[in-house]
Amino acid sequence: MVVRKQIRCGVVGYGGAFNMGRAHLSSMAKNPNMVAAAVCELDASRRAVAEEDFPGIDTYGRVGDMLRHANLDLVAIITPHNTHAKLAVQCLDAGVGVVSEKPMAITSKEVKAMMAMAKRRRVMLSTFHNRRWDGDFMLLRDLIRKEKIIGKVYKVEAGFGGYGKAHDWWRADKAISGGAIYDWGAHFTDWILNLVTHDIDWVSGFQVKNRQWRDYTNEDHSEYTIKFKGDCVANLMISNLALSSRPKWRILGDTGSIEHVGGQDFLVKSIVNGRQMQTTASAYDSSWDGYYENVYKHLQGRAKLVITPESAARVIGVLEAANVSALRKGGAPVKPAFK
Repeated sequence: MVVRKQIRCGVVGYGGAFNMGRAHLSSMAKNPNMVAAAVCELDASRRAVAEEDFPGIDTYGRVGDMLRHANLDLVAIITPHNTHAKLAVQCLDAGVGVVSEKPMAITSKEVKAMMAMAKRRRVMLSTFHNRRWDGDFMLLRDLIRKEKIIGKVYKVEAGFGGYGKAHDWWRADKAISGGAIYDWGAHFTDWILNLVTHDIDWVSGFQVKNRQWRDYTNEDHSEYTIKFKGDCVANLMISNLALSSRPKWRILGDTGSIEHVGGQDFLVKSIVNGRQMQTTASAYDSSWDGYYENVYKHLQGRAKLVITPESAARVIGVLEAANVSALRKGGAPVKPAFK
């Protein structure tokens, strides 16, 4: 890998939904040595928006043209989930580092192809798990792994639910999105796998589709259980079919518990010298720009990459296994592709 002081950055995809193309380039450009250099977008009207957002930026309608002419070091891929792998392999093969929006891809086969190309071309591959810098997750990580305030964790419950039809767009088309579990479930899975760091034994999935909501193909209720090696299980629920929900987080350890009680607050209980103690802990401030700060330092050879392809691959292994298991009788357990 050639170390450059100035990193030329581009994005593939500048759609209007969530304005993620602008968000990525803006976060990159907060570092004066990361230059917002190029945008590739099929829609000419969105290319015009990019030119307004970043005066002087080069815009392209084809990825190949951008790779040939923009002289990029890094590309963020911000397109529908089922296109991540093909585009990533194309960029990596051109010797350009890749940040894939989450999820990294849909299948473990796609992930392995991405990782193989990154290794072959000796360029960086990562996934935009910027929510590893969420204040509530960082608090949980410190309480559990650093302070060990609830002892050995044996049960994690996470997720959220509500009631209402999904939006009718590509994120609700299972062939494109991978399924409902691949959206917020990718963030939650990354969090869970960084709170409980043991190898995974198996994954069991369960899904329900509301028969009356027929204008999209995603499930309306998705959940899975991960059995880790040792004595810990984690359950994630993502539902738009739940009139009654549950806390975003409930974590049990052999000497305490942590439960989200609303907003930024967590109720923390612990056994100290035989006595039960409890307190309320508030989430840290979030620092989402920390993602690209780490990427820049890594490309300069000054820091280890936080969101490695191996860690992002484990997320896809779990989500894929959950989908496979949900189709089996009784949600029979499946060993994920990445332990």
